[in-house]
Amino acid sequence: MKQKTFAMLLVIFSPLAYAHPGEHHGNMLNAVVHLLSEPDHMAMALIAVVVGVAAARIYRRRAASRIGNTRR
Repeated sequence: MKQKTFAMLLVIFSPLAYAHPGEHHGNMLNAVVHLLSEPDHMAMALIAVVVGVAAARIYRRRAASRIGNTRR
């Protein structure tokens, strides 16, 4: 029952979730300029970079730990 209610709410309120008003037609350069000029896109890009760097550091630490454990 909860899943059906949640699904119905998503269907009802999804038209209200547009990211930007207006249309985004144009070439690839317009798309790149749009992505680099909107603050919400830049915030998501920054979050993606931070998460990627953190994941790489964790992966390298675990890999170095495994190498150190196998040499003993």
